[in-house]
Amino acid sequence: MANTTFSGPVRSEGGFEQVTKSATTGAFTTNLDIDASGNLITTGHVVGQTRIYRQTTAVGWNDGAYAPTVSQRGSIFLLDKDEATTVTLPAVTSADLGATFTFIETVASNNARAITTVYDNDYFVGGLNVGTTAAENGAVGFIVAAATDRILTFDDDLVNGMGALGSHATFTAILTGNVGAGGGAKLVWAATGSVGSADPNGNGTAIFT
Repeated sequence: MANTTFSGPVRSEGGFEQVTKSATTGAFTTNLDIDASGNLITTGHVVGQTRIYRQTTAVGWNDGAYAPTVSQRGSIFLLDKDEATTVTLPAVTSADLGATFTFIETVASNNARAITTVYDNDYFVGGLNVGTTAAENGAVGFIVAAATDRILTFDDDLVNGMGALGSHATFTAILTGNVGAGGGAKLVWAATGSVGSADPNGNGTAIFT
């Protein structure tokens, strides 16, 4: 079909899709999808768009738990509330590789604010630079996630933990994850960032679990 030009808006109740067709199999691959609710999911990159989600105001993040979707990839999530919370990263498919989720502490809190994977065998790989906000006395400066760690906790007064204003961690999807609990062990998310700790003797064992 040739190009078609419309002089007015194009409307659909069921969404829009941009696809490519395989020359060998005839199979279609969806590259960009706008669903019936207006959510945009793409295998490409939305130029110049980074969204900010706040613990204090984001829809669905006012009950102590939050589960961002893959469509929120590339966004920054602000830990701006003195309240415990658990954020669950989404499941990762092959189309989601490279997706990033960044968390920044902008309000101090002695409550646990945890970032976790959706399935029990989806793990972290990587590590965080750790600087103490108190006089150093043998603190460990770089903390590496163990092979089966899947939770990262911001908690300003946690012994051997971390958390201070400006602490930030980014999770990048680097491997297709499981599709349910009890699957095979996979290093799905690469963790990077720089964080503070009030524990001058901290060994970081409470940061990743």
